[in-house]
Amino acid sequence: MVRIVLMLLIALAGASAQTDDAADLRQKGAKLVAQGNYAQAEPVLALALVVQERATGPEDVSLTGYLDALAALYRAEGRNPDAQKQYERSLAINQKATGANSSDLIPDLKSLAVLYAAMHKDAEAEVDYLRVISVREKSKSVNDLDLAHDCSDLAGFYISRKRFAVAEPNLRRAISVIEKNLGALAPQLIGPMDALVGVYMKQSDFPAAEAPLRQEISIEESLYGPSHENVATYLDRLAMVYYLEKRFADAQPLYERSLPIWEATLEPDDPELAPSLDNLAVVYASQEKFAKAAPLYQRSLAIREKASVQSMNNLALSLEGKDDNAAAERVYLRAITMAERIPHLPGRANVGEVGVLTKTLRNYAALLRKTERLAEAAKIEARAAGLKAATPQ
Repeated sequence: MVRIVLMLLIALAGASAQTDDAADLRQKGAKLVAQGNYAQAEPVLALALVVQERATGPEDVSLTGYLDALAALYRAEGRNPDAQKQYERSLAINQKATGANSSDLIPDLKSLAVLYAAMHKDAEAEVDYLRVISVREKSKSVNDLDLAHDCSDLAGFYISRKRFAVAEPNLRRAISVIEKNLGALAPQLIGPMDALVGVYMKQSDFPAAEAPLRQEISIEESLYGPSHENVATYLDRLAMVYYLEKRFADAQPLYERSLPIWEATLEPDDPELAPSLDNLAVVYASQEKFAKAAPLYQRSLAIREKASVQSMNNLALSLEGKDDNAAAERVYLRAITMAERIPHLPGRANVGEVGVLTKTLRNYAALLRKTERLAEAAKIEARAAGLKAATPQ
């Protein structure tokens, strides 16, 4: 049926077939794909393949580019079985022309592996992932840098199937290949090391996660310096590993180091700062250092309450927008009560400044004026003004 359709296309587009060679048609099809015009691209790419096949024969290696382009289009359209046929034919042509261990096979093998995995043909996917590695080893070397990507791809497939035990050695090999080629501080190590740590955490093998995390800290420090947020991220991850092992004394200095980095990076009332405060507080509390834990918990609570008050203001304004003034007033009153509880903390860590209460009071006063409760509005405005006057600028 496809062949009949293609022949009809050639007959109907005779002038085009005479003036456009296969390469031109393929280029036009590629442009249509880039524009998302898949329906228009398909007959153009299919015609390009037929024109090229007529010119070269059905087994010429030049056909592989046309087959791959058509397969990629089918993948984009979700037509996986059709894509499979194109990739398999391309692979067969390439293999016949270049041999079973040619590196030219790798793109099609990888495409097929990904496609098979998407189609839940796990056995076929695994075979092709493994064959990519074998072909790379035979055509290049056992330490070729691209092998790191191949091993990581296979490990990613295993991880997606929760086959962590077989994912681990592939990630370790990827790391080893990168280290041999680029050194122990290569940024390219971060991806496979992250995946390896994830594998260990999934298996609750916390001691094994320590070494790669320490190496990642060193890599990030070499790239960005000791006070970068990337460094803080990995300090927190290693500290969490120690916490899960109940090694609270080892977790403490890591959280103590990361918290100042986050404080310097984030605004003092940024909700993302609260978990860092909680982390260190929990470690202190776990060692019965309650005097150190309490102010951290207090700061965290203040940040979260301020964020809640701000969200309440947004909700109340939305309710006003749809003229549900009674509901808006209830939300403002709740927000005022919560804002009044936020502690006023000294220094840069002040997340309980009266500004959030002042803003809420002003919003509430505006609602009262809108509903013609002018005397009540004036009292609220006077309170807001008094708070602003008493706040150091």
